[in-house]
Amino acid sequence: MRAMPDQPTHRSAPPPDAAVKRAEHQLTRLLAMSFDGAASPSITLKAIINPKEERDQPYGWGFAWYPAQTSSALVVKDPTSIGDNPLTKLLRDWERFASTVFLCHLRGAARTLQEQDTHPFSRSYAGRDWVLAHNGDLFGDLSVELPLGDQPVFEPVGRTDSEHAFCWLLRNVREAHARRLADVGWSTLLGWFRRLDALGTSNFMLTDGVDLVVYSDSEGYNGLQWARLTPPHATTRLETHDIEIDLQDAEDRSRTLVVVATQPLSVGTWTPIGASQMLVLRRGAVVFDSNADPATRAHGVTRSGPRSIPSGPTAPAIPMLEVATQIPGRTVAPPRPSHDRVSVLSHMRRSQPTDARTLSVLHDTRYRYQKPVERSAHLYRLRPVHDIHQEVLQHELTLTLDGLRRDYEDVFGNRVTGTEIEEPYSELRITSRSVVRLLPGGAHQLLSPRRRFTIPLVWMPWQRQMMLPYLLPPELPETQLTELYEFAMAFVARQDSDLVQTLLDLNLTIYRDFAYRSGSTTLETTPFDVYCNREGVCQDFANLLICLARLLGIPARYRVGYIFTHGVYENQVQSEASHAWAELYLPWTGWQGFDPTNGCLVGRDHVRVACGRNYRDATPTSGTIYKGGGFETLSVDVRVEEIG
Repeated sequence: MRAMPDQPTHRSAPPPDAAVKRAEHQLTRLLAMSFDGAASPSITLKAIINPKEERDQPYGWGFAWYPAQTSSALVVKDPTSIGDNPLTKLLRDWERFASTVFLCHLRGAARTLQEQDTHPFSRSYAGRDWVLAHNGDLFGDLSVELPLGDQPVFEPVGRTDSEHAFCWLLRNVREAHARRLADVGWSTLLGWFRRLDALGTSNFMLTDGVDLVVYSDSEGYNGLQWARLTPPHATTRLETHDIEIDLQDAEDRSRTLVVVATQPLSVGTWTPIGASQMLVLRRGAVVFDSNADPATRAHGVTRSGPRSIPSGPTAPAIPMLEVATQIPGRTVAPPRPSHDRVSVLSHMRRSQPTDARTLSVLHDTRYRYQKPVERSAHLYRLRPVHDIHQEVLQHELTLTLDGLRRDYEDVFGNRVTGTEIEEPYSELRITSRSVVRLLPGGAHQLLSPRRRFTIPLVWMPWQRQMMLPYLLPPELPETQLTELYEFAMAFVARQDSDLVQTLLDLNLTIYRDFAYRSGSTTLETTPFDVYCNREGVCQDFANLLICLARLLGIPARYRVGYIFTHGVYENQVQSEASHAWAELYLPWTGWQGFDPTNGCLVGRDHVRVACGRNYRDATPTSGTIYKGGGFETLSVDVRVEEIG
């Protein structure tokens, strides 16, 4: 196979009839969708069902998807549609698409083609079906430019240049000993597409049922555009003048999808795909963008501050196995695939901060009552954790009314102060002052030094027994837990079952796609409510991540503490109250903090205080009024400042 340049230096000269063919191809439109979970959209070809113009020529179209998320593709196409027929009714009325990948080729009113020459094309290789659609023309002697070999394994059935290019691509995949698109390497695949681009006009869509690769012509021919649509969707109907896609199923309304189309649909903010640009889509996310260099991608996905990255087409890609890791205040280069784990650990050790940070924390709480409280009992979990990563240099808890006071350690390892007050009071003030030194280190433990861990994790019976309180999801209806499980499994599929990358992807996606809105939830808000509404505050995002992790068999607990925003985080309100995040148990290192509110790992900005199965186990202040009280008002003032 001849060497293939990264950039085409010239394009093959078109034959004399190229203008006619190009005019026909101007009618052609490509459409592809990548969902984060299996979806069953209803598809109506409006140009056929309700034609707005006289169509004396047939309307050609083809549709491909992977039913039940299998490796077998179902391709339905009709090169000669003139009106509504059983095939168009199948697309519109069949409710069992259940696929994460859809690929559509609309030829429009053009010359009649035979079935064998109608897009998209499908071939079987390496135990899966591969599908390709192409808009454009390749010129020259393709048998010379794109050789298939003396005894080709893949040969065109029809006469199109597109199918010949498809067979050439699959030959390259086979000779590269790759069994999936991801095995080829995105840079190598980009070089192949640019080789094809040098032969004419090239808008390509190629999928193996896992990844969906989109390549845009170098001269902007029939330019492609893309949009990322996240729930809750303002409308379930996406349409152009000739096609309508309706996400009418209840589960489909909770799906995130990336759409690529020649003609933008009616919903979403659309971004043009640049010349010679290649995007790779997997499970509702852009996992590779050839126009984004690694430094840009790493900076984009680790930007501090909740909700600072919009959930739309301007949101950054989630690189496949390259999800960036962040220690707040400093960016760590994204981990590479598992075969380079030693260099990853070395780089992470070099990149993390080497100096300690000392913070002072003031937590002032005031309860005021309409009527005097005559008898009450209270618990305070306000003393920060003291361990090898966090040193408590000073701590003082001041109460306006002490009563009977005792200090102890609860079953979760939290330092607790309990009081019983038996004298009347109308106001109770609790003031906690702490000075804490946060030590560097710990981030390198995110990756196992021994081997790559995958989901599902295998626990010994005694380990599962010990971790059981952190493995049980909240008591929700089974249908809700099932949908949350499917949502979590979409991340597992997107990250090839890699444990760490799945957790980073979950953490980052909650940060990116869920809106931070103070007052939008209560303590009774469930993880399913947050999943459906895509909004909440830190405790809601922590609860959602905990629920998803437990459904995947990963022990998870709730952590309460404080965060030092120091001008880096866009939402400064976080530093004015207790902050919450999740801690997930990794077999090789123990509990690791993930902050989905900020899309980062817990580091030197986070002061750990109390933990438990849920908020009630770790709430900073709680109590019971046995007599008196009446209407209660609560005010909380938290200040976190750096010393030195």
